[in-house]
Amino acid sequence: MPEETWTAELAVQAGRDHRHEMARWLALEVLMTDEIASQDDLLMERLSILQERVEQDLRAKTVAATARPS
Repeated sequence: MPEETWTAELAVQAGRDHRHEMARWLALEVLMTDEIASQDDLLMERLSILQERVEQDLRAKTVAATARPS
């Protein structure tokens, strides 16, 4: 299987396995692109921190899932 296909399959599986985290990340992304919200520097900083935490959690869960023996 080509590497691109394997990567795409892993991404799809991660989306299925971590649907709630992906939804949180996307919600934060939407909030961060809001014109009014983007005018509040403190809010943007906090949203960015939250989004980074979600990304770190997803990375950790994905690494843990791929490290498990089949």
